[in-house]
Amino acid sequence: MAGVRPWAALLLAAGLAACGDAGSPVAPRPSPPAWVERTLAPRKALGPAGPALLVLLHGIGAAENDLFSLAGEFDQRFRIVSLRAPYDYHSGHAWFRIDFGADGSITPDAAQANATLADLVHWLDAAPTRFGTDPTRTYLLGFSQGAMMCVGVLRTAPERVAGVVALSGRADEAVFRQRADRDATARVPVFMAHGLSDDVIRIADARRGRDAFQSLSHDFTWREYPIRHGIDSDEVHDVVTWLTAHLDRPVN
Repeated sequence: MAGVRPWAALLLAAGLAACGDAGSPVAPRPSPPAWVERTLAPRKALGPAGPALLVLLHGIGAAENDLFSLAGEFDQRFRIVSLRAPYDYHSGHAWFRIDFGADGSITPDAAQANATLADLVHWLDAAPTRFGTDPTRTYLLGFSQGAMMCVGVLRTAPERVAGVVALSGRADEAVFRQRADRDATARVPVFMAHGLSDDVIRIADARRGRDAFQSLSHDFTWREYPIRHGIDSDEVHDVVTWLTAHLDRPVN
């Protein structure tokens, strides 16, 4: 994995560990969920409505500190909040149970996924008031299972977000069945990316999600990188550039 930073190797390790023991149960979900957050305050002003909010959603088997290692890379006008998923999973956490088959198949627990999605949308609804951010400038960035949650928000509550970055994930039609208005979903800018050699979520599965949103979204970006299940420095550069460019655009 030439060119991959140490934090990317950790992401890869978490993803591989998660699929290494498909039979391990996910611990019961707290009710109501106790969201654990790690935050970074904005270092530059954005506008009178407050800073933008960038919410980070880690992959299965990881935790809030994982993607937070990228926080210093992002535009300084963001308040960054990295969330911990609500279920215990191995040495980390999960947004919902996934069973990994020996043939490479992935079977999500749709009921668990939709319960977590409802909690996440509620969290997003309250976040601008809690953190003093501009409610029209909330962005989501997720890796692997966190990317699946980002796609879930995009499909069910697009009004909550100004943009979505989904890395090394998949858009599974069978998981989040509720659908928002197509025009509302189409208005949300989307950045999706995947590793060509991903051995956790196959590139073919990711491309099906690409095809679905490419035909729907008014502002869609797709990138492929010569890496496995991780994030490399070129990908980070492209994501940072994309987020800053959209942050610079006037709010409609």
